[in-house]
Amino acid sequence: MTCMLLELNGLEFIENSQKALETQYLKEVKADYDSEQLERRLVLHSSLEMHASEIYTKKMFNRFQKELMKSTCHIVNSVKNNGTYMSKLYLVEKATLPENCRRKYRVTVFMCKKIECSCKKFEHSGMICKHIIRYLDKKQKIKIPESLIMGRWTMNGNKIAGPLPYAPPGIGNDGASQPLRYGALCKSFQDLAASGSCSVSRYKYLMGVIDREKIYLKDAFTDEERRERTHEAKTQEDYQHDPIFDPPTSKTKGRKKTKRYKSGIETTTSKIKIKPRKCNYCGAIGG
Repeated sequence: MTCMLLELNGLEFIENSQKALETQYLKEVKADYDSEQLERRLVLHSSLEMHASEIYTKKMFNRFQKELMKSTCHIVNSVKNNGTYMSKLYLVEKATLPENCRRKYRVTVFMCKKIECSCKKFEHSGMICKHIIRYLDKKQKIKIPESLIMGRWTMNGNKIAGPLPYAPPGIGNDGASQPLRYGALCKSFQDLAASGSCSVSRYKYLMGVIDREKIYLKDAFTDEERRERTHEAKTQEDYQHDPIFDPPTSKTKGRKKTKRYKSGIETTTSKIKIKPRKCNYCGAIGG
């Protein structure tokens, strides 16, 4: 009995894992489609925002827009004679705050066209911060430097990295369940539908093939399906005949109760007369 339960739990775990992988794969495909096909809504219509809308994915572009809006209330001041000729130092601070409450961030521009900020947001999340955006806007840069663009946040990130590590479940095993077969067929038909919807001739041909195959499936596999169903029914009957015992009872805390608890209705309708309650102040009975 224990071996049977372990086997069933293992099969259920494998099926649920496969469903989770398929769901993650479909979400990734939908995100790629939204990034490539849906239009981006521009806020400031600046050159940096236009360039970001062409390279970033949908979610990362929304994050870039938030940083772009925050950068409008910052000012940039250059620092002269910073002690080195290999880099230039700029101080970025928020202009809407009082001078004694402003925090200054250092933006370092190296000769190799590398830009760093003291807030370290780009190193942490891969998105350029508002301080660097403000510096680029002051220098009237048209595009975001390549050193500040991470490939995994671009629209071509998945294409550069290669296809997603997904493989449909194998259906050669006779013990494969119906949900696994259904998921594999859905994934295959999605690719077939995408190819068949490209033109009218492909669509008509594919619909004709589907209609013919429907009739063939109904007529050709009736005997085989009947044998599979009888085999599954036999296995379920074998499981049903296994003895199921009561679980072990645990001893509760406290003294063992000699009598059972009676409900309020049962105590009022019982033959035993219960002494009514009496008030300690006025002496009223039942109050």
